[in-house]
Order: sequence, then structure tokens, then C-alpha cells
Amino acid sequence: MKKIFIALSVAVFSTITFSTEGPLKKVFVSQVVEHPALDVTTKGIIDGLEKNGFKRGVNLELRVESAQANAALACQIASKFINQNPSVVVGVGTLSAQSFAKYAQANRLKLVFSSITDPLGASLVKSLNTPENHTSGVSNFVELSSQLILFQKLQPRLKRLGILYNPGEMNSISLVKKLEDLIPKFGITLIKQSATKTADVAQAATKLAGQVDAIFISNDNTALGALHSIIRAANKEKIPVYVSDTDAVQLGALAALGPNQYEVGLQTGNMIARVLKGQEVGKIPVEFPQKTDLYLNEDAARLVGLFLPTDLKAQATKIIGNNPS
Repeated sequence: MKKIFIALSVAVFSTITFSTEGPLKKVFVSQVVEHPALDVTTKGIIDGLEKNGFKRGVNLELRVESAQANAALACQIASKFINQNPSVVVGVGTLSAQSFAKYAQANRLKLVFSSITDPLGASLVKSLNTPENHTSGVSNFVELSSQLILFQKLQPRLKRLGILYNPGEMNSISLVKKLEDLIPKFGITLIKQSATKTADVAQAATKLAGQVDAIFISNDNTALGALHSIIRAANKEKIPVYVSDTDAVQLGALAALGPNQYEVGLQTGNMIARVLKGQEVGKIPVEFPQKTDLYLNEDAARLVGLFLPTDLKAQATKIIGNNPS
């Protein structure tokens, strides 16, 4: 009975419905899980809509629900949303976006996704330039080669890089495949460790940390949802944790070269506004981050016995620690 209760529960962390003059535009958001990067992405979406003239309580009905990294909950949210005649549905994270895909492809709703690493690999769109499927959105993908270059600058003796990921997340499968193809060019061996749910992450991280020189978490929502466990395991082994999510650096990761997730949210909000104003969503090209930020954590470096190179500190968007420069 306990499992049934969990499967039928939906965490609603923002539900707002107002009665105003004139028809409300309905924007319903399914966020795959609650963690800092996706939370701030959703905030950016809301702010982006308001900047485009769509304000809650005036001309906008906004609903945000979390799927809690649970595929059954994501499908339940999608089924519920479609029965309420939304103007646009928004999938923040691959699992949530995929839960809407069959409805969008059947022309039953308009889908805008956000923070999707590989929208093609996730079968959300037919192409990046002409998505079709009544779908488009904003990816958070950043080229892996530039991230690997960063890791080697911070850790010249890096030879074994661990990656912890959920094999049930299409975005993570895509990233791991790309890493496997790319990483031999850097003289690094990739060590993979899977965790299918957040509760498994601590044990998986402990196992992985004992085998590698560093751990890389790249936009895997299961891992990010339990990042504190990964950082704790890595700190015990005196190895750094690298991430693609700049918001995770303040939680104890050593470095991130990635998009500003709030800006990704703003881009998504802008795209939703274009759809609400009448533009055909399937003809809007998929967008990517307009820039990347470098975040460094001086305290995290100190904990694992590393020093931040002066040139990298000069390039950093933000340095977290007691003695930033």
C-alpha cells in the first residue's frame, strides 16, 4: 500500500488560479524534481513570462508541479494537465518533457521544454532547426571538451574520471555516450557508476569515489537531487566533484562550466510568450545557452588539497570561498 500511495501522490509546490476579466492564458509546468538548478530555471520561466506581459492574476494562470524524479508521477501530471486545456505545457527536465511528448505529437497540446540536454536523443523533436511535433524549447547542453579542458587545468594528474548517472534518464545516457567517445583524446579513463533513484546515490558515490581521481555530475537529475551525498563521499577520499550546473558549486562542488540556469529559464519564458502570442511552436528552432559561466569553489579546492590557478580565477564568473579574488 505504501508504494501505491507514493505513486499517486503529487507534490504541488506552486498552484495559482485567479479569476480576472478576460480569458486567462494557462501555462502548466511539470518540473522533473526539485533541486537548485531546476528551481531557479522555473523561476526564470516565470520572470520571463512576466517580462513579456504575462502576469499571474492578470492574464495568466500558472501551475507548477514536481514529478519527484518519478516517471509514474510525471505521467500522472501530464494526464491531469491535458484535461485542463492548457495554452502551453512546459517540461523542465527530460523525464517531464517526455511525459507530454505523445500528447504534443498527437496535436493535443503545445509543449515547450527547458533544461533538456539532448532533445533529439529524447525523441522530443524531429530536428533542432525545425522541431515539428508541436514542440520546441531550450537545451542546457554545453560542449564536453571545454569542460574536460577545465578539469585538467585544475587537476593536471587527472587520469580516472568517475561519472554517476541514472541510466533511466535519456539525457544522462546521451552524455555518457558522448563522454565515452571523447574522453580517450584527453588521456582519461571514464569510470561509470549508475544509481536509478536518489536513495541509491550515497552508496553508489561511496563505491565510485574509491576508484577515481574525480567525480563528474553532468545534468543528471537523480544525482543532483542527492549531490550532498556525492560531495560527502568525495571529500572522504580527498577528490573533487565537478559539475555542469553552476548552482551546485555553492553546495560543495569544486568547479562548473555551464549555463546560468536562471538565464535558461528566461529564454524559455521568452519562447513560451511567443507561442502564447500566436507563433507556431514546432517552427521555432531549439535554443541553446547564450553563454557559459565559470564557477569555482576555493573552499572545496582546499578540502581536497588543490589550488585554483590564477588564470582560471581571473576568468571566473564567481568564486565561492573565504578568500575569493
